[in-house]
Amino acid sequence: MIIIFIILFALSTFFGFMYINKEVWRAFVGGLSLLLLTISVMLLTLHIKDNWGMEKRTSTETKIIYTAGPLDVGFGMLLKSEIGKATHNYVLVYRTDEKDKEPVAHFQPDEKHLVETLKKTADYEWTDDSEAKLVIRTVKWQFKNSFMRLLFGIGNEEGKLVSEHARAYVPKDTWLVLTQEEAKKLQAAAPAMRAKMEAFLKANPIQAREVMELQKRNPEEFAKLQVSQIKEQLGFKE
Repeated sequence: MIIIFIILFALSTFFGFMYINKEVWRAFVGGLSLLLLTISVMLLTLHIKDNWGMEKRTSTETKIIYTAGPLDVGFGMLLKSEIGKATHNYVLVYRTDEKDKEPVAHFQPDEKHLVETLKKTADYEWTDDSEAKLVIRTVKWQFKNSFMRLLFGIGNEEGKLVSEHARAYVPKDTWLVLTQEEAKKLQAAAPAMRAKMEAFLKANPIQAREVMELQKRNPEEFAKLQVSQIKEQLGFKE
């Protein structure tokens, strides 16, 4: 609509100064049209430069996420790969459904849409919760009201992304957050660790029974035990 106003005020300015003979009316119509034209151009400039008439609105989405590791173990696993160096911006690997056969990498940079990619970040944070979840906070430009939308809604600007930040909240006692190298180290060490544990439990039947009962009675505590042992034996740090 603002473009239409600019065209109409430009035409009326031209008409007022060029075709109205009476000096008073020429000055009134031409001057008023010129003033309105100037205001319209200034408002459009402010809108283009500073998004005048719009405001940033934030939406939040929360999802439960599932382990990137084997499904038959009690603890969870999130894989991370930092984008760049010391950016604290990660590609995160996890399952979005507990029935998924394989985990999927999320938040990978899209080289075909670099401008949008630079607005998106992802990281993780340890939490005391029992479930892992992903919280996505999205900020977009929206028109302040219907009048502003009518006035400036010509360039598909509404809904334009300002920023998007995804944060995985990971249970600190029952999950591991590993790099690809650490995950490979765990995978390589798993058979030896399993054999060592089986030998220990075989030699200590009372403790073996306690561990089996713990696994059935309190899976969360059993997962804590697994995670603490893995961190201790492989030297993983938070």
